[in-house]
Amino acid sequence: MTDKTAYYQKDLAEKLNGIRLARVLNVLPESQLHLFHLIPFLIHHNQINVPGIIDPDTPCGIHGFTLSDAIVSACDALSLSIPEMIQPSDCVFEGIYAMGSTASFGQNPQSDVDIWLVYNSKLTDDQLKLIEYKNKLISDWFAGFEFEVNFYLVHPMQFRECSAFDNCQPVGLEHSGSSQHWLLLEEFYRSHIRLAGKVVAWWPDANSQNTEFDASLLYLGDINSLPAAEYFGASLWQLYKGLNKPHKALLKVLLLETYASEYPSTTLITQQIWQYCEQQDFSVDNDAYLLLYQRIETYLIAQGDDNRLEIVRRCFYLKSGVTLSCLSPNSAADWRVEKIQNLVKQWAWSHELVATLDNSPYWHAGQLKWFNQQLSELLLVSYKNLLQFASKQTLSERMRVEELGLLARKLHTYFSEDTHLLQPLNRLWSLSTAEKSLTIFHCRQASRFYLYRQAYLDKDPSQAVDNDPAHEFDDHSIHEADNICNLVAWSVLNGLATADTQWFQVGRGKRRTDKLSYLTRKLIPIMHNVPTVYKRDLCEPWCYQKIVLITNMDRDPTTQLSEQELILEHVNANILSFGQTKISMVSSVAIVCLNSWGEWQSHRFNGKTALLEAISFIILGLKRSNEQVDLSIISCSAKLKQPIFNQLKTLLLRCYGLMKKVNQTNTLMHPITIGEQHYSMHFNSLGMMYRKVDLITGTGNFNSSVLPYADLAEDPYLNSPSVIQKFIVMGAKQYFLRERHQTLDVFIADDNNQLEHLQYQHTSINDFVAKESHLYVFDEQKQRSPVFNMPQFFQLVDIEGKLTVIPFGLSVDEMGSAF
Repeated sequence: MTDKTAYYQKDLAEKLNGIRLARVLNVLPESQLHLFHLIPFLIHHNQINVPGIIDPDTPCGIHGFTLSDAIVSACDALSLSIPEMIQPSDCVFEGIYAMGSTASFGQNPQSDVDIWLVYNSKLTDDQLKLIEYKNKLISDWFAGFEFEVNFYLVHPMQFRECSAFDNCQPVGLEHSGSSQHWLLLEEFYRSHIRLAGKVVAWWPDANSQNTEFDASLLYLGDINSLPAAEYFGASLWQLYKGLNKPHKALLKVLLLETYASEYPSTTLITQQIWQYCEQQDFSVDNDAYLLLYQRIETYLIAQGDDNRLEIVRRCFYLKSGVTLSCLSPNSAADWRVEKIQNLVKQWAWSHELVATLDNSPYWHAGQLKWFNQQLSELLLVSYKNLLQFASKQTLSERMRVEELGLLARKLHTYFSEDTHLLQPLNRLWSLSTAEKSLTIFHCRQASRFYLYRQAYLDKDPSQAVDNDPAHEFDDHSIHEADNICNLVAWSVLNGLATADTQWFQVGRGKRRTDKLSYLTRKLIPIMHNVPTVYKRDLCEPWCYQKIVLITNMDRDPTTQLSEQELILEHVNANILSFGQTKISMVSSVAIVCLNSWGEWQSHRFNGKTALLEAISFIILGLKRSNEQVDLSIISCSAKLKQPIFNQLKTLLLRCYGLMKKVNQTNTLMHPITIGEQHYSMHFNSLGMMYRKVDLITGTGNFNSSVLPYADLAEDPYLNSPSVIQKFIVMGAKQYFLRERHQTLDVFIADDNNQLEHLQYQHTSINDFVAKESHLYVFDEQKQRSPVFNMPQFFQLVDIEGKLTVIPFGLSVDEMGSAF
């Protein structure tokens, strides 16, 4: 390569960079404009008087930094002093770069700004920690101006020989974890903007020799031969990112699918952008996000996939933030408007559709749910296509198996078809989902309850119950379930139901609407204050963090009680066997619960043993919970609210205490009377079962007692390490692995807690986990539905003479981080 060629390519790169800078400044409001100019200034200096107390020893200084007029103006606007210039020898940053949607068709008023700080390879870990702390303070300061900026530290050899350096770590979790590597660099190359420091040598034939000709160039790596093994990990990561921003993730996952369809002769968007530059085309057509859309469009048209193409177009339009139906004076000057107008005309969109999309900040829950469902379905289609492509490859060595399992676990929660899961509604762009009125309709024929976002004027209750709901309401139902508590809990979780929401139920009167409002008010503080989910939680068996037991929502025996009965029986009354008639005052029972994986669920139990079935259902998850578990009782009864609350709370705490005391060799028994029937509740290490007790024939001692574990001879766990029983969980396959000499012991608990013991000779834990994970992901016979319900892997390790279960592959530091 000649010097002339290298300088020519550098000039082209700088010309594109200048145009991108002008574009981002054209879009940002003035307040954010000043802050954007300040990003390299705050990194170059230690501004102790700005974002907080910054350690004066924090390394700072950017290669070739100059104080521009724009930075001086920004400092004046925000009353910041300008320190003395740092000597070049003190500079610790190779360059500062914005990347992502900034200055592209994908930038909108709500877009955050991702900043890569490429640091000197000689920095120590302690110095990097000081820089990370400073970055957090700056981010917090920017957040006070409603400007979201995320900083990521990048080693100059991050994408080349990272393993050779102690101070080289994966780029932040918001980008990829370990699941994508070269694809992340390709995104950086095609979208970055140099704010200060060295020019990135990103053109197709760039190499490390470029820096020998010009010390002001930075070379991060070659992306021209993307490994096929990376597509699967990257797609999984984008699906995970899609849990928060599915419209953005859909575009990126479809780009991966497009790239994969061309493999191994893939033309990267980075290469297309450079071709435009060489042709001196720096028009709006030379835009990373627009080219991304056009590549996907070409691919989907070739596939004849009109459905996905239409949703992709809507995602692209919404991502831009341009509102064609209501252009303001500022937005009319936006450099993207004319191009988007032409695109919308080509797509033959109606004015009504454009207006609906422009009104997205005010979409109601029904619109959000429909769009979410479309995005989820299309994301899964792309994932399955990429899975088929990846099945012919091997898993990337960079995609750590344990991280694969964590991603899959989180995705399983979102994409599960379990009707008991209360799915969180992604609000996308909507500012609020609150509703003034909500109505429930019960269809007896289907045994389903339907939720409508409007008031109901009951003209003829006796007729309305059996009518088709379509005749009663203007809108389609926005949610359905097999019980009322599910609808109320879902509405509270997703912000539809507030303390001011007025409830109605077709065919029911004021007593029912009061119940619905009461339940809503009780659930709001419980469901709106939830703990953070950490990696430790996802790689361990789930346990309950919140349990809400709701009684008498459907049937309420207390309404039949006379005032005389209440006066006579109120003191010391047994609400489960009340009065002379021995009637249980607890009828229907519903459970709304939150587990440590962040999943909300709703279950309903009926009949005389509803309470016992509910306790049996929750008790094993309670055993793994700690004392901080939140046990709530909500009685929707007309009378005896407090006695019902007191006695059920006492019963739940007693059951929790008994479950904590059981071990592998004993059973604890507790008596209970419901109505006129006596029962014995038996707690052992695998849960709780109940039996009817005939006092006439006789179990004489009707007190809590310890019983032998009667079924030990048939217990599959008898010959397994007892510690395993503390970790088994319904609904997930689990592997417990122990290395002894040349033998690998493998204990497998399936979804239903059936245990199997296998032994392998001359097989390491790492090899076994990698092989099983690969088979599970790619072998059709191993795959189960849903596809993300991957097994969990644990190691059985002897620690100070005690056999202990630890999650496979994650360090203590990693487990403590949020996911």
